[in-house]
Amino acid sequence: MIAVVMMAKHDDFYIYSPLMSISDAAGYLGVSRKTVYQLIEWDEIRAVKDGKAVRIEKKSLDEFRKSGKLT
Repeated sequence: MIAVVMMAKHDDFYIYSPLMSISDAAGYLGVSRKTVYQLIEWDEIRAVKDGKAVRIEKKSLDEFRKSGKLT
């Protein structure tokens, strides 16, 4: 997990730390990296580009897990 103290503006909302890498998020959700990219594309989880890397908001992963859509 990557600890970031600042917030990054992304469209009409803020991305809050802590942020996770694609691999960390995949492990956290128990899915493949490809699935994580699809969830980002479908706006199910929030992410931001950090240079070449994509960082995912842990809070949005928690919200997605609670939604029950993962089953």
